[in-house]
Amino acid sequence: MEFSSLGLGLAALVALYVLAVEPWWGKRAYAALERRRESDPRALVRFYGQGMAVWWPLAGIALLSVLISPGVAPADLGLGLAGTSWGTLAGMLVGAAAAGAVLYKFTPNSLAPGQAAVSAMLPRTPRERWAAVGLSVTAGVCEEIVFRGLFIAVGVSLGLELWAAAAVSLAVFSFAHLYQGLRGMLLVTLVGLALTSLYLSTGSLLVPIVMHILIDLRALLITPRPEAAREPGQEEREVVGAGAR
Repeated sequence: MEFSSLGLGLAALVALYVLAVEPWWGKRAYAALERRRESDPRALVRFYGQGMAVWWPLAGIALLSVLISPGVAPADLGLGLAGTSWGTLAGMLVGAAAAGAVLYKFTPNSLAPGQAAVSAMLPRTPRERWAAVGLSVTAGVCEEIVFRGLFIAVGVSLGLELWAAAAVSLAVFSFAHLYQGLRGMLLVTLVGLALTSLYLSTGSLLVPIVMHILIDLRALLITPRPEAAREPGQEEREVVGAGAR
């Protein structure tokens, strides 16, 4: 497997964005979302839209780097079904659905660890929930193509052992989620490790993509009831504020 010079250049552009722009832009954008979440009803949908507008082109550039590299096949980025166990995938889907149902039933009044790190991103309206579905699909497809697919393939093509290329990819994946804070990044690292293991064991991105989408859907859509998600004393402050108006 050998990327062309132009293919490596495109991969380098993607890596440069992910390392030098995404962590800091994400942190700044999330801070802005936290400030505007209560006063701007379109803030969350706009935040989701910005993420989708960035990651689909990044995934497109990753795929283009393969198309212009005669020495690289789509299968080298896991874009194939070889090694995919449909029984395993079906079992994972059933297990994820069951786990989601249990979490929704027994933990409706508290934030899960992953949700606590991105509480401002949790949707409240039908429009926001549909946007969250779009963001979850975007992250599942595009991040897997870039982090697990492109970066591991480039690392191997540059002479790294497979495990080393996977480790570098995982580190970059975690750093790109800087806006979630240290606890959030730790959870992202654990999830990324599981997704990387799935990819390396199957040779296909299909299972990691599906699981990534399901994980993000669970994190964004299975949320506490609105009244339970309020901070202590928030209801009293709202009543006082209403009286003042």
